[in-house]
Amino acid sequence: MKELLKRTDERKKVRMSSTRRLTFLAFSVAVALVVAFVESMLPSLPIAPGAKLGLSNIAPLFVLIVLGVGDAFTVMILKCLLSATLSGGLTGLMYSLPAGLASLAVETVLMLFVFDRMSIAGISLVGAVVFNAVQLVPASLITGVNLIMLLPFMIAAGIMAGAFTGLLTYYTVKKLPYSVYGQ
Repeated sequence: MKELLKRTDERKKVRMSSTRRLTFLAFSVAVALVVAFVESMLPSLPIAPGAKLGLSNIAPLFVLIVLGVGDAFTVMILKCLLSATLSGGLTGLMYSLPAGLASLAVETVLMLFVFDRMSIAGISLVGAVVFNAVQLVPASLITGVNLIMLLPFMIAAGIMAGAFTGLLTYYTVKKLPYSVYGQ
């Protein structure tokens, strides 16, 4: 973990050219959109209704690790907006955008303050739990039904999904050549 932290710090010290950075961000958003589209065709996790693995959240977490906070939030916002627009599910935007921003904010705080003591999988796990918990609030308000009773199931789904996406993010950061996103 310390080796990955050291590599991440080295990556952030070397700033990409603006064209290369913009291209990398556009590619990250495109990958997130394709993954979200494919994942939308898969069945929900059996633990909770509508729960997915959230594989498209690998892109903002990856960008958070290699480029920083501002770029990660840009990727998250564009992923949510474009995914909702392209799928025609603009009501889903009311669930995904606040939940995505809240989960990324928590992941950012964890990255800044406890990254040396917590794994990427752990950070992703906490982010997924926050995502699932936060999306229940607008869902309850929109439907007029108290969905808080689903919270334990959504937390369980978040633990499974977050750990899995965190491991995928870890191996992506570790194995992807630095030349892809560095100078």
